[in-house]
Amino acid sequence: MKKYTTLAVAVASLAVGACKDSTDVLPLDSPTVGSIQGQPLVRSTLQTLATGVLAQDRSGVVGTPTYLILAPIMGRDAIRIDTSEPRYVGETLATNPDPGSFAGGGGFSGFYTAIRAATTLIDALPGAVEGSFTPAEVSATSGFFKTIKGLDYLRLIELRDTVGIPIQSADPDALTDVSCKTPVLNFIASLLDSASTDLTAAGTSGLPFTLPTGFTAFGRDYSKANNLLRFNRAVKGKLDVLRAIDRKSPQASAATAAITELTAALGGAAPGAVPASQFSVGPYYKFVIGGSEATPNNVSDTRLGLNALVKDSILPTDTRVSKIIARTTLSGQGLLFSTSITCAVCTATTTNQEMPLGILRDEELVLLRAQAYIETGNFAAATADLNSVHTAYGNPAYAVFGNKADAISAVLYDKRYSLLMEGPQRWVDLREYKRLNNTYLRKETATDPFNAAFPLSRAELNARGVSVNPACVN
Repeated sequence: MKKYTTLAVAVASLAVGACKDSTDVLPLDSPTVGSIQGQPLVRSTLQTLATGVLAQDRSGVVGTPTYLILAPIMGRDAIRIDTSEPRYVGETLATNPDPGSFAGGGGFSGFYTAIRAATTLIDALPGAVEGSFTPAEVSATSGFFKTIKGLDYLRLIELRDTVGIPIQSADPDALTDVSCKTPVLNFIASLLDSASTDLTAAGTSGLPFTLPTGFTAFGRDYSKANNLLRFNRAVKGKLDVLRAIDRKSPQASAATAAITELTAALGGAAPGAVPASQFSVGPYYKFVIGGSEATPNNVSDTRLGLNALVKDSILPTDTRVSKIIARTTLSGQGLLFSTSITCAVCTATTTNQEMPLGILRDEELVLLRAQAYIETGNFAAATADLNSVHTAYGNPAYAVFGNKADAISAVLYDKRYSLLMEGPQRWVDLREYKRLNNTYLRKETATDPFNAAFPLSRAELNARGVSVNPACVN
């Protein structure tokens, strides 16, 4: 692990515990090794630890604008004009992100804090008090938090791409190498498969702690190990699609693996067989804007608009146009084009600020499986999956694709509108399909660099004694 991420955990812990009267009270909301070392693990302690890990995981997504706003800006879905903060344009569409700013250095420490917290919890499981937990409950807990670790590592490498990222070691003070993208993806794959083994061993056991309702209230109860296994296979399937389409080092076998994994995550459904009523099923982050746990969905932002191409490119029959609404015109800050649209959930109303965010919905899994089928050359199956989404929104069915390029164009279209402003998916896809360039896209500013990655944060660079991203290690 890095000194920086260790420091991030410590700082978060201090923030949580700052109002406590006694300095002897250990900070469990963002656990450190010292906070539970040598302590017997009981159900109440596990609940506190689990709550802290999941809070840190959610904070990684919404704690900075990187994941939900800046990445979609670079993916040509959004723009944000703020006269007091030009970096939303300047460091995304006009020049490269600065590692010392929120724009360039965001989406980093939050995810590592969650990973370290999850690791600490997993390391505590051998100390589970006999009689307090069944072996199946321990296996379910281990599998769940390994899956969360894998998901957060996946988010980190999605954002950093060929820059690479460090993989944390067991030593909280160790400064590990920056690993290149391929070994990072392979590491995540092994971690998720280890989690799958744990969850399989857990059978139908429930988790010995209470999950946030976002994991239980949206059509599937992820407090049960068998459903957590579906979630784990969903994350692994998404990872394997990324491995299969990686523009630098594609792994052809990963596409076949992804089909198997995503089919399992979808309950065994055949291509084209997932009904629209199932599209919204999955785990979610829930948000509140009041009380001590106030955390709004940061897509709800009055200064945020959609790139004009979002409306210009949608089919006249597509009912997903309801996601697009009018707003006052946004322009300036060197942009060559203005826009007068935004997303329906962007206006900062109470409802929108508390709008749940899907972590990995079944609709995305169907579209991911279509991508995997495209990579294997099974255009009939890819078309069936794409049509199950495409026609659900009023569009005519696609004919079976005759070539890979047309199939990719179709999946890019449907992923854009099905997952609009739910994360960096479009940016990642454009990059990996080699369409993040002026052959396929217009320049949004005269100096538009078509940024493909965020840098390591300035704090991380400083810990390494360098000023620019170091060469990653394979």
